[in-house]
Amino acid sequence: MLISKKAQLSNSSSALKRDFNLTDVELRKVFLLPHIVCSEAYVKAFQHKVLNSILYTNTKLHNIGYITDDKYSFCKSEPETLLHLLFNCLYSKLFWKDFGFFFYSLSKEFVHLSLRDVLIGILSSEYPLLNYFLLIAKLYLWDCRRSQILPSLAGLKMKIKIKFETEKYICTKNKTLDKFIKKWGTSCPT
Repeated sequence: MLISKKAQLSNSSSALKRDFNLTDVELRKVFLLPHIVCSEAYVKAFQHKVLNSILYTNTKLHNIGYITDDKYSFCKSEPETLLHLLFNCLYSKLFWKDFGFFFYSLSKEFVHLSLRDVLIGILSSEYPLLNYFLLIAKLYLWDCRRSQILPSLAGLKMKIKIKFETEKYICTKNKTLDKFIKKWGTSCPT
């Protein structure tokens, strides 16, 4: 009984399935994707909160009476919902546009990111590193929001560079550089 409960999808998965027109197979891939492309538990946990819409945005904090204003930390003109924070705000849109150019500079593949791509990842991507970068970029936007710093491509590149160097160090110490090269390639992506 406990094992079958553990393997079930969350209640919010039906909303994802409906909102993004996902099949059952695609829905399972959505929840597995963070476990495939990253190793950091806190990044996986963050994506879990995104997928289940349980991040404490200003709108949620306002609704429970914790804060008096629900406006977004950057634009200060719209309520801070998860969708506004991660995609609909002008600052987020500019960030994702820069992200697309950044990814093009690495892969020579242009990505025009939709709300679906940003929230759940790109299930058909031939570049697993793209989905990892999407996770890190979302986490970076959240960190910027918490720190009250406008997001920038330079800040994201710094975060990615730190991830690259940390994973390279760990894989070198563990003698698993082949795993590192399979994920990252041979040179730092920033």
